Amino acid sequence: MPELPEVETVRQVLKKELIGKTITKIDLNYKPIFENEEKINELIGKKYIDILRKGKYLIFCFNSGYLLSHLRMEGKYFYVPCEYEINKHMHVVIYLDNDYKLIYQDVRKFGRMHYYDELSDLEKDLKLGPDANEDIIDIDELYNKMVKSKLPLKALLLDQNFIAGLGNIYVDEVLYSAKLMPNMPANLATKEDLIKILKSAKQILNKAIINKGTTIRSYTSSLGVEGNYQNYLQVHTREKCPLNHHITTMKIGGRTTYFCPICQNKKKLVLGLTGSIATGKSNVLNTLKNYGFKTCDSDKLVKEAYSDPKIKELIYFEFKTLDKKEIANVIYHDKLKKAKLESIIHPYVINKLKEACNTNEIIILDIPLLFEANLEYLVDKIICCYLPYEEEIKRLMNRDKISEEAAKIIIANQIDIEQKKIRSDYVIDTSSTFAKTNENINKVIKEIMYGIYA
Repeated sequence: MPELPEVETVRQVLKKELIGKTITKIDLNYKPIFENEEKINELIGKKYIDILRKGKYLIFCFNSGYLLSHLRMEGKYFYVPCEYEINKHMHVVIYLDNDYKLIYQDVRKFGRMHYYDELSDLEKDLKLGPDANEDIIDIDELYNKMVKSKLPLKALLLDQNFIAGLGNIYVDEVLYSAKLMPNMPANLATKEDLIKILKSAKQILNKAIINKGTTIRSYTSSLGVEGNYQNYLQVHTREKCPLNHHITTMKIGGRTTYFCPICQNKKKLVLGLTGSIATGKSNVLNTLKNYGFKTCDSDKLVKEAYSDPKIKELIYFEFKTLDKKEIANVIYHDKLKKAKLESIIHPYVINKLKEACNTNEIIILDIPLLFEANLEYLVDKIICCYLPYEEEIKRLMNRDKISEEAAKIIIANQIDIEQKKIRSDYVIDTSSTFAKTNENINKVIKEIMYGIYA
């Protein structure tokens, strides 16, 4: 759908051609396009003196009277010689006194026109908010409207009664620039957030106007002028944001919304990543890192702990060895020894995990033994890497080159994977291909980001 920059481009191009021209005849080939059809003949004999724009609306000004035009999804204007052949999608043909004609084409037939005698009546019917790129906007008045709305920011910015000119593409771009989540309820936004939105909107829309708008899908402006701003889009239809974080999407008000979960999130959230042994946690963690999420790996912290002189002394005193394989063989068969090792290692690891949580962003704590160690209290939500038991055995056997019996003993030392799945908030199935697992990861990220303000 053409948004403010595209409509402004159409206005600028048509204004160069139409000013001073007089309408001699009008063919209306699809009547619903012209809302007050009974007034259409009043346009004959009128001269174009200006073309204005308000939000996404064009306002054709004559020596008397005004024609309001909304392009909607796919409306286009063409200024062509009278002999130009008409196709079935050209619903309004306006003949001019210079042997040219202005054609309105609309494949979907959603566009609308309305004739007004007085500009004041037109403005009264529009009931639009200020243009999103206006130089002067009453911040206090707009903020008072914002705090009364529980709509997601994306939905509110699409409401032309709140602010005019922004559509799906530019709202995504504005919210990324302002570093705000699209599903944040408007009444949670601050006045500073609104100022960021308006500053970003002005910069983005003005740059888009200079580049004649964005050409995506079917949009083409008058006289074949095509926009170039699609080359400057930061998130909309992109795979990665300028900081190389993965872009994801969510549906807001039925509209596909592109956003960066790293750059735009303002809420602290601690996620626990867990699962049983050989369920693909490492691959999932690496993928989440590639998305740009901050992570903390408890296995690495355990290795750090083994290097701590005081902890090494305690481990040696208890097991008479520092060889990890020897210690592992002991604890897999002796629960008391296992509990003793945990009492030595866990305090160090937990302190480090708590330190990692001192952040105002999303952090993912990779804790394989999250449930076994009763560490649920450290996290807000839990992600479980899930692999059916039989598949888990096969993977562990292949990975560690061990027997089926040995694999079963190792797995038996952890809580059953089906129980972990039940106790988790989100589940990533890792039983299929790497591509399918990535798809499942992306799905969970969407659920998490949507749930932040749900």
